Amino acid sequence: MGLSVVIPSRTAENFLKCAEAVRKHEPGAQIILIDDGLPIDFWPRPELMPCMGFRTGLPFNFSRNCNAGIRLAENDDVVLLNDDAILETPGGFSLMQHAANMRQEFGVIAAVTNNVGNRNQFPQNNGLREDPRMVCFICVLIPRRTIDQVGLLDERYDCYSHQDDDYCYRVRKAGMKIGIHDGCFVDHLSLKSTFRGNQSSAGELGTGATIFKEIHGIDVEIA
Repeated sequence: MGLSVVIPSRTAENFLKCAEAVRKHEPGAQIILIDDGLPIDFWPRPELMPCMGFRTGLPFNFSRNCNAGIRLAENDDVVLLNDDAILETPGGFSLMQHAANMRQEFGVIAAVTNNVGNRNQFPQNNGLREDPRMVCFICVLIPRRTIDQVGLLDERYDCYSHQDDDYCYRVRKAGMKIGIHDGCFVDHLSLKSTFRGNQSSAGELGTGATIFKEIHGIDVEIA
């Protein structure tokens, strides 16, 4: 199974640093840039290949942009990677993919990081472990089998919050587990967020929580 890394971005500096780290540590992965007004005069960058860019031409919607990348990945497993997250582990995405192949009860696997709302995603040196509820989608592997069973991200979230809660909830309802892999680390502190501003801010969360309750009939905190 192939591996594609989907990076939504509208900041050239972020994208290039993010993509260069992927290419350094995952030379065989395909990079898919989903572009929100990013100047692309740096193409072609032979050292980033294989890499493709796609511009939605629509206002930013995290779910929609990720879904565009997932479709372009065709039959590959997919890593959804924020453009302010820098892969630091050689072969880290491949390690998550291997773990997903060996432990097919896991429907989503997140990397560990140094800046995240879910404290379980800080490094614990415990290998692959389960989160009982959800993982923040800073850097997550979604195997193609999960996409085939659960579908794409829900594009009704026209904000930057709770798409990850929604997807993890659907994965759990489908009988699969949510995982965190200590073997893959991404730096989520060094770059300013393209979509949240300050890297320490979670952004505005109320709209997404309202949408979650409208869809699922329960509060996101107890889902």
